[in-house]
Amino acid sequence: MTDLTIDELTNAELTPKGKFAVWSSVLSILFFSQIAYNIGDFPVSTDFACYALIALYLLMSGYASLSLSALMLYLIAVALACLTMVLTTSSASWTSLLLLFVLYAPFTFRLQNRQDLELIQQYIQSTYVSAAAVISVVAVVQFVLVNGLGATALTNVYFALPEGIRGAGTYAFFREGGGMVKANGFFLRESSTLSIVAALALIIEYFASARKHILAILAVGLFCSFSGSGFLALALAFLMPRSINRLPLFLVSSLVFILVLFLAYKSEIPVLTVWFDRLSEFETPGTSGYARFVAPMDMVQLNINEGGATMWLGNGSGSFLRSIGLLRVKYEVNDPTWAKLIYEYGLVGLGLISTFFAVRLYSSDLRPEICNYILLIWISGGLVLKPDFVLMVWLLTLVPQTYSRSVSNKR
Repeated sequence: MTDLTIDELTNAELTPKGKFAVWSSVLSILFFSQIAYNIGDFPVSTDFACYALIALYLLMSGYASLSLSALMLYLIAVALACLTMVLTTSSASWTSLLLLFVLYAPFTFRLQNRQDLELIQQYIQSTYVSAAAVISVVAVVQFVLVNGLGATALTNVYFALPEGIRGAGTYAFFREGGGMVKANGFFLRESSTLSIVAALALIIEYFASARKHILAILAVGLFCSFSGSGFLALALAFLMPRSINRLPLFLVSSLVFILVLFLAYKSEIPVLTVWFDRLSEFETPGTSGYARFVAPMDMVQLNINEGGATMWLGNGSGSFLRSIGLLRVKYEVNDPTWAKLIYEYGLVGLGLISTFFAVRLYSSDLRPEICNYILLIWISGGLVLKPDFVLMVWLLTLVPQTYSRSVSNKR
């Protein structure tokens, strides 16, 4: 979106058409992701269509820069994944494989590196923060109306959409805990999505403008989600070292963080009990925590026990959820990225795809703390095939790392 026919960039500022492209992407992620045209079980959502059109246009414009190293990683991963599909005896899906590589193909290119792209990065980030702040306000209002006045119609936009344009899929639109219905911002799928969105906007705003009223709005929206996904990733993002020199500080900070959590847990503060009570989920089959963090280990263990080519190359794309019956369990098993990649693409695939994703992140103009956050959310959540999340990451990393950012990151 530099000198594109989207319109020219004047003094590194996006023209109205360029700004429209950014806003349409962000709005499709945060407000319209549940609107889709369903082709069988596959929902062609607005964010997926927006992602495809903008990526294709940028590539054809001549102002995109292709990364040869990223392209090589991508092609190797594609080749190995296709080989696994041919050899596997598991119930795999070529459609799932196609979706994976269509979603991540645009990660091989971004805007050409120029010295005047910082304003573009700032505009993309500020647009995302503004939209996330609106979602947070909606979440607060939603939380009050649904829990205080019983306005169940405001639980999720999904129920207000005509059936013909509802995105396919099974989602937990709300969960009740302690007599409360957790907010999801109405337009987002789940409360955990609100947690991720608000926490990401919060860390971006903190390093950009640090406007107190915006930080407060995002923080309240984050709390209304009553989901630990954003909180935990946010804390770890700040703790993770930016360089080897900061490793001792990381170890000390981690110990202090664990100690503070332990003391807070033992103090039994009523406000915090709602959060710490969820720790028991890790030991309770059928709960969200167990399904997301414990149950997937059983699937991964199956893969590792197989040994040989299965352990290294996996069982084939889409086989994770199709093979859950092998466990013969009654509890829910989620598909976080780390478990899905190991089971479907093996240890080699996990290494290749994770490296491909990380290279895109850390070679962008984002702060390393923001990159840490996105990487943690991606690897721990079931987001690897979610068009809204992938588009968000692609958009935020569209600008390559500038010299000034590179210098500041070393400080």
